[in-house]
Amino acid sequence: MNEHNTTGGAGNILAVLAQEPSTTIQAPVAKAATAIASATGAQVIDSAQTGAGMFTDLMTLTWPNLAAAAACLYSLALLTEFCWKRFWRPFFERLGWIKPKPRLVLTAEEWAAMRPGGDD
Repeated sequence: MNEHNTTGGAGNILAVLAQEPSTTIQAPVAKAATAIASATGAQVIDSAQTGAGMFTDLMTLTWPNLAAAAACLYSLALLTEFCWKRFWRPFFERLGWIKPKPRLVLTAEEWAAMRPGGDD
């Protein structure tokens, strides 16, 4: 029949451990594909559970979530203002779509022309 001891669990484990390890892997492609598929499947299931949990956590009104939303809106407002001042407004001024901003620095002649009594 079987050359291993089938009566006791400990004897069976010792017999399996005493066997010489095989140097060849039986069906390596199938084993590798199974390992990759199971790891990928586990990641997909874990990410789906994490994604659903994250969505639920974000939609729950708590103070940390409200603070994160406020910080996000404030950051977007700052980014929009920066892009408007640095890129979009000068571009639209060059195209002639909006009026250029008046200069804040006046020359001495402009200042004299604006004062009452101008050329005195």
